[in-house]
Amino acid sequence: VGSGFLSAELSSEALAIDQAALAAEGVRAGLRDYQLIGVRHLLGQTGACLGDDMGLGKSRQTVVAARLAAGEGRVLIVCPASLRINWEREIRMVYPDAIVGMAGEDRISALYGCHWVIANYERLGGLVREIDLEFQVMAVDEAHYLKEHQAGRTRNAFVMATRIPRRYVITGTPLLNREIELHTLLRLTGHPMGQLPMKAFRKEFTGTGEKRAALAAALRGWMLRRRKDVLKDLGDKTRQLRWVSPPEGLGGYKEIHGDMSLQTMPKITRLRQKLEALKTPFLIETVESLSEGDKIIIFCEYMATVEAMRDAFAQAGIACVTLVGADSGARRQKAIDAFQNDPAVTVFIGTTSAAGVGITLTAANHVAFASLPWTPALMRQAEDRAYRLGQRRNVLVIVPLVAGSIDEGIWSLLQSKQATEQDVVEAVKSRLPDSNP
Repeated sequence: VGSGFLSAELSSEALAIDQAALAAEGVRAGLRDYQLIGVRHLLGQTGACLGDDMGLGKSRQTVVAARLAAGEGRVLIVCPASLRINWEREIRMVYPDAIVGMAGEDRISALYGCHWVIANYERLGGLVREIDLEFQVMAVDEAHYLKEHQAGRTRNAFVMATRIPRRYVITGTPLLNREIELHTLLRLTGHPMGQLPMKAFRKEFTGTGEKRAALAAALRGWMLRRRKDVLKDLGDKTRQLRWVSPPEGLGGYKEIHGDMSLQTMPKITRLRQKLEALKTPFLIETVESLSEGDKIIIFCEYMATVEAMRDAFAQAGIACVTLVGADSGARRQKAIDAFQNDPAVTVFIGTTSAAGVGITLTAANHVAFASLPWTPALMRQAEDRAYRLGQRRNVLVIVPLVAGSIDEGIWSLLQSKQATEQDVVEAVKSRLPDSNP
């Protein structure tokens, strides 16, 4: 069990923090007051969760906390493959002279000379085998990727965690669907609640509002969660449901719906793909109605839709860039930079899985979903590519729904899942205990 936890299960005092060093690093990194609190939260414990809302600068807080906690030691950053370049940039923005290695790209022997090692989840196995490569801090970004405790990436993360004194989990979406998903993160960081068998955890903390309230109370001190209201200069974010009547009608949709030869999941996939196609004319009209200086992100679930929309926008004379999972890191960054910096590029089209996480698209002040993600956390995470630190305009999120389609059921499901998330994650208090000023 780690030390420095501040939950009801463990009464240890918070770990000592060098306040002068923290203040100096805060100035170097340009941290805001709420970000200094986040760094202090991580430094005060051997294991903790930084669960700030998307766009509040979790990466910057983590970089500073990890460097202070590691001292002269080595830091391991674990993240999705698509975010490795982002993390390298973030580190170098604060520490330009840092020696940063990429697991899987650099030779293992070279990593021994690095201050920082960045590894995507799929590369953790190689580090597990390299038992002499020591780390003082492990920070796991988008930690909800580890929600399945039997997955290979999760098992590798557990092995690494046993060797590393400090473990931080970083995620704006700590709970996607069910309360049990938090068990893995608690276990990874050494929290006493993570030592409970999953059956006991499920029995004690899931299923009812009262049990979820108990879980939220137990998470206080381990998880620091702030919402966008800490950004005083951030505009508003508004969602608008738009009921769409496709010009071609629902004939093709109904044909798929009535095909009894299709099994349930393949049918749902084809129906969602069809709905994305049916919404394309509406989305083109939406873009054409934007004011000068406005930009929009359009999220799709399927790569084929992204390609079809790109062609449709090109025919309409609208400049756009795209991002899908198959894109290389260089192509991905080129699309992001063009959208952020080129006034002529007004539309960014991407799959939610590839473009909805880990990137900054604050040039946009509009967001639209051709398909609804399956969880409210994923939807909010995608929206907040635009609504985050650096955004000074109001952001309008457009949710087009087709009446009489599965859109209605999915939207209802999202509202139900949102209620569960509200009971647990949003109930965690955002302040630190008085003993850790």
